[in-house]
Amino acid sequence: MFLLAGFSLIIAGCGNQPAVSQPANDQTADRQMASPASSRVSSNNQNSTTSRPNQAAQRRAAEIASNMQDDPEMVIPDADPQAFATPQTGGESNPREQMAARPAGPELATLPAPAKTPAELEALGFRVITSPHIVLVTDLPLVEVANLPELGEALLQRLQNDFHIKWPENQQLTGYVMSDMTSFRETGLLPEDLPGFLHGRHRGSEFWMKMQATPYYLRHLFLHELTHVVTLIGEREDLPVGFKEGIAEWYATNYVDEAGKPFFGVLPGRPEDFSGWGRIGLIQEDLASGKGRSFADLLIIDAHEFSTNDDYAWAWLWIQFCSQHPTYGPDFAKLLRSRTLEDFLQTASQADRTSTTWISSDWLRLSTDICFGYDTALAATLHRPIEPWANQPVTRSISAKAGWQSTGLLVPQGTTIRLRAKGQVELNRTTRPWISQPQGISVDYANGQKLGRLLAWWGIPDLPLTAHGAEFTEVIPAGQIARLTAPRDAVLFLRINDHFYDLANNSGEYEVVIEQEVE
Repeated sequence: MFLLAGFSLIIAGCGNQPAVSQPANDQTADRQMASPASSRVSSNNQNSTTSRPNQAAQRRAAEIASNMQDDPEMVIPDADPQAFATPQTGGESNPREQMAARPAGPELATLPAPAKTPAELEALGFRVITSPHIVLVTDLPLVEVANLPELGEALLQRLQNDFHIKWPENQQLTGYVMSDMTSFRETGLLPEDLPGFLHGRHRGSEFWMKMQATPYYLRHLFLHELTHVVTLIGEREDLPVGFKEGIAEWYATNYVDEAGKPFFGVLPGRPEDFSGWGRIGLIQEDLASGKGRSFADLLIIDAHEFSTNDDYAWAWLWIQFCSQHPTYGPDFAKLLRSRTLEDFLQTASQADRTSTTWISSDWLRLSTDICFGYDTALAATLHRPIEPWANQPVTRSISAKAGWQSTGLLVPQGTTIRLRAKGQVELNRTTRPWISQPQGISVDYANGQKLGRLLAWWGIPDLPLTAHGAEFTEVIPAGQIARLTAPRDAVLFLRINDHFYDLANNSGEYEVVIEQEVE
């Protein structure tokens, strides 16, 4: 499993904590984002993100104060713990091929029916839209919400597949999408005993949410709450809050193409298609102000502390990292089976240390490099077996069509090495491609450096899961010739600079000779 065995001790003290109020949207967070890989526009420049610590601190204090006016979210467990069976894990041993999907259980199938029929709700002035498994009750114009049940049905099917659950055909979820909360409360649709919330809350097979400022975020919040209902009903409320909220955030991050086909768990491409989401901008702001998060942070945070937009942003990234990573992704699916914190910890304790050597460094690398349109397949850090430094010249080929690439060389702390790079690469292949050599070209900049420049980074194997900080992801502009000194025992990684959303149209490689510097 991708979590180190010792990590179970870190989160063992989390206890049975309730979940918290649902995510806030931050329209102001969409700033300096990259376009999708299909078009080259202004750089998603980590270094150019403006740090405004005073404003960020004020915003965080205001969010915490607002969120803590109400009790953290309590969700009533109603369902059979067998509701979620073994997820698909890939590879030769696929549990889903060995067993049929289990029914959701009698408790779920006999949840209380809605207090009012659709006809009664409409008589009260509400609009009602139904689908096989979803009832939506709203006071918003139908044009703003008409497609939500159909979208929810598609996500429900996805969740059934991923969590290996068979949702009862005769069981409907009920979602209340509200503009005027008073009318819902006066008619008994918003229970008096439901704790207050900023944006959304779920309980049993129902959820309540407020209208949102953008069509995308209305859709996002609807799917977030639906994911909670489906994945948390039962005995799953004591799982780490960062894990639960990250799951809901990840599945809710969606895109509907021109043909109307929905996609869930996407990595956003163009900012304009995700208006109000703002997660990547918040992560970049945190990093710029020295508030990056370690891999462990999202699993040790207390439910009562999980309250800000930033928390939801990092929780989303944590699930994005774990679920999509080429090494850890298949094993991550095992955590979806966890019914209780004890199950979660037991699964975590079964870690294979040989497969988790790079998990902390990879996490810090992704959190630094993430951008709109980030090419998960091509930009993922590439590893090779670690070799001790032998004080002999070594040659490595570095591709322009990939992200960070390990040289495999473990260089002792304090050792100075010299790089000599040569070759030519083609970037942004169009009718007139850009040609670069290792020193780079100034026709465009990415991540604060010339396009095509050879970059270096010292990656640390077996970095503690609690590690964070800019010193672990510092990028060195190596160019054609460079002298580098290992700050600690570390492996040298190299890449050819380009936007992480724009690697697919590159070709070529540099040949890099690595040798010990002779004084």
